[in-house]
Order: sequence, then C-alpha cells, then structure tokens
Amino acid sequence: MKKQIVLGLVSIFMLTTIVSAQSESYKPWQVNITGGYAIPSGKATKAGITFNIEPQFNYTDNLSFGFRLGSALTLKAALDASGQEIGEFSVAAVGSYVATGSYYFQSEPGASFRPFAGVGLGFATAAGASVDYADPNYADDYTSKSGFSGLLRAGFDISHFRLNAEYNVNPKTGRLNNNFIAINLGFYFGGGANR
Repeated sequence: MKKQIVLGLVSIFMLTTIVSAQSESYKPWQVNITGGYAIPSGKATKAGITFNIEPQFNYTDNLSFGFRLGSALTLKAALDASGQEIGEFSVAAVGSYVATGSYYFQSEPGASFRPFAGVGLGFATAAGASVDYADPNYADDYTSKSGFSGLLRAGFDISHFRLNAEYNVNPKTGRLNNNFIAINLGFYFGGGANR
C-alpha cells in the first residue's frame, strides 16, 4: 500500500510540474519514429533491425522527457556449453518500454540543429527461437525472459529528422546476450521551433 501511495504522489507531482513548465522556444510535444541497424553484443552474434516510437515532452529548451516503445529483431549463432559456435541459428526479439530523458546541447534557442545525449530506464522482454536443420532432435535452449532495460544514447535532431546511436541493455536469454548497439534514423511529428 505504501508503494502505491508513493507512486501516486510522484505521478501527481510529475503531472503538475509538466503542466506548469514547458519549452519556450520549441513546441511542447513531439513523437519520434525511428528505425535502424542493430549490432548485438556477446559471442557469436550477428546483426538485426530496430524500430522505435517515442512520445516526448520538451520540458525546457534543453531538457526533454519521453517514453520509448522499442523493438529489435536479431539473428544470432547459437553456442554450446563452452561458448563455441555449434551451427544452430536463432532469431531473438526484444520489446522494451523505457522512460527516457534527453539533454540538448544547442547554441541558440529555436535552432533547427539540436545535438543531444540521453539515458533511459525501464522494462524489456526478450525471446528467442532456434533451429538446427541437421539435427531433428535438437532441443530449443532459448526462452522468454523479462527484466530491467536501459539505454545510453547520443545524436541530433535537424529540422524534423533524427539520427542517433544508442547502447541498449536487455535481459539475457539462455546463453545469449541481448544487449545491442543501434544506429537509428527517423523523423518526428510535432516539436520543432515555435515560429
């Protein structure tokens, strides 16, 4: 019960703060839509793709808060107990729900080029399926797992386009690491300078 009361009070505080403060030079709300290339971490991993949608509130000219719904799909080579590749391949999917914060390093208010750095904390679910065509008795070793998710990122907005690089931390499934680096390109609705 105490957790619910604290969560309620924090939510009320955040909502009243957001309503009373917003960026002077930029429109308050924007929705970022990005997709990109994923470079998975860990041994014997391959590559993948990402897709993200992130509503974001421009709290001040330099600070924004958002909530990113993200997904990644990666192709991986499976490992045996000693960590060596054994010929099976797997497809892993990660879905994440991350609260984000970004700081914009801009030289002047209302600028169309806005470099930023940010962090995020939240929750992710990782799942994988593997196949070995040479062995019909192969037992799938990969499972679904949920847990902590986080990210570090840097990039820039220019006009209504966005480019960023980020490192995503996700739950591990089986022996495979689901962390990845992503290079994302996209656009956003809303936001932009007040003109």
